[in-house]
Amino acid sequence: MFMEKNQASAVVRQTRAAKELTLAQTESLREVCETNMACDEMADAQGIVAAYQAFYGPLPF
Repeated sequence: MFMEKNQASAVVRQTRAAKELTLAQTESLREVCETNMACDEMADAQGIVAAYQAFYGPLPF
């Protein structure tokens, strides 16, 4: 798989962000995502970080 450097950097940042989240931060994201049915369903299928970023942009922390 090949990708541009800026795309690869974004993937690495997302992966690091997902590993560094505390339980409280994850719960905070889930609370926001629960109010949007599509986000909530995506969170169940692909994970809360991916769903939050898809609907609301970068993580706030």
